[in-house]
Amino acid sequence: MAVLLVLALMLSTDDILTGLGLVIVLAVAARLVAQRLRVPALVILLPVGFIAGAITDDVHPEALLGAAFQPFVSLGVGLILFEAGLRLDVSELAGGLRKVVWQLVGVGAAVTFVGVTLAARFVVGLDWSIAAVLGAILVVSGPTVVLPLLAFIRPSDRIRSVLKWEGTLIDPLGALLGVIALHAVLQGAIGERPFHFGALLGSIAIGILVGGVAAIVLGLLLRQAMRSDPAQGIAVTLMMVTTAVVGADLLRDDSGLVAAAVMGAVLAGRRDLDVTRIVEFHGTVVELLIGVLFVLISASVSPSQVHAVLWDSLALVALMVLVIRPLAVALGTLGSTLDPGERAFAAWMAPRGIVAGATASSFALALGEAGIADAERLLPIVFVAIFATVVIYGLTGGLVARLLGVAGSGTPALLLLGGPPALALAEELQAAGTRVVLWSTRAEELAAAQELGIESAEPPFGPEAVRLESELEDVAEAFVLGPEDDYSILVAHELRAVLGHGHVHLVTAAQAKESALVLGPRPGAA
Repeated sequence: MAVLLVLALMLSTDDILTGLGLVIVLAVAARLVAQRLRVPALVILLPVGFIAGAITDDVHPEALLGAAFQPFVSLGVGLILFEAGLRLDVSELAGGLRKVVWQLVGVGAAVTFVGVTLAARFVVGLDWSIAAVLGAILVVSGPTVVLPLLAFIRPSDRIRSVLKWEGTLIDPLGALLGVIALHAVLQGAIGERPFHFGALLGSIAIGILVGGVAAIVLGLLLRQAMRSDPAQGIAVTLMMVTTAVVGADLLRDDSGLVAAAVMGAVLAGRRDLDVTRIVEFHGTVVELLIGVLFVLISASVSPSQVHAVLWDSLALVALMVLVIRPLAVALGTLGSTLDPGERAFAAWMAPRGIVAGATASSFALALGEAGIADAERLLPIVFVAIFATVVIYGLTGGLVARLLGVAGSGTPALLLLGGPPALALAEELQAAGTRVVLWSTRAEELAAAQELGIESAEPPFGPEAVRLESELEDVAEAFVLGPEDDYSILVAHELRAVLGHGHVHLVTAAQAKESALVLGPRPGAA
């Protein structure tokens, strides 16, 4: 990574093409380095963007995109929220988890807003107006940070589902709160009515309406594309998500984020549509977008700005992590079905992400132009909060999950598919003390596996493939038994997209038995 930064400095010019190229190179390279170091990519992305912004002007968003930066961020975050919505599954919220999510989003947002506002006023010393805006901005967490950290930490299904839903829903809500707080401060500065609660409800309603209609239209277009040219489904999806985000924003500021999340969630509930290819494509696009946006946001903050607010910001982060988030979770999970370990882990998982940085960047400019005191401190404080929370939760989340007993089952498993030979092999391996998971499309094989005490399920392919990652969270190796026909090759391809090419084997039953007894667990599988 040091070599890449040196190259960035050597290549520094005023050329926009060079700057865009460097942003993409740094975003992708940071992910590769993080993968090699076995740390969350966000831990690398933030300092890389910050250092790159300090040593060259080429990656500064104002120099690269100018006035187009904020619209670019809005569209990017819209695509991210749509992809996060596609991964939501209402069935995950069984057993009282739906109530937990709504309490965390509602009560948690209120506690966070009030807590951060008070801390910003009395600990950091901000003016009340800026403290209120900061409180609204730092309500958000979001899928840009929560989903990558959950994928890295791999907690158990229940708490993963709760945090995934909370992160996806809180992002658009937090953005709307931020917009309303900004307008209240600006209107109050010129003597107009400072707050109108109906604006929040109106923005949410418009987002839900536009997102719902866009999801219906997209569903019709996808059905047509599936009959004619399935590859067109990706282009149609990009078109409709963009249309929904832009259209909703034209009706009411930042309601486009609500529309994007609603679109994804509605589409995820359509069992008559196969969105597998869309999820795969958007997953790749979202990873690149997250990297690019984090590099750009980090590059927009100068070292002098950070130095001026560093210690006050760290004190604020300490209160957020140790007091405000635990209090929000304690109140938001009262009477819930979560056990103490799950509640404690939820209290230790509230990173801030792209939406916080993007809104702070935009709001600081508007507040500064209005002459509001302390406006110049807003963005660097938010940057420190983003970086510190990502580092704290990213580096300690796995350890905390293990200590609290919510790190999955903790036992690596071998996955077997392939008819009667797979069932016979699963019985033999389980008798030898190996944890085995059997996937089959035959009801009689699933029933036989249950009688033998073997973990079994139908393969979550096709329309169910959006849940494939969570279904494979404890799988170390997968064996697809049988002839190398088209179906077996396709199944192996789907599994390799999650587990990696070297951990999915297309073999005969005899080869699988010989290999399974000597293979170790996939690194990080447990």
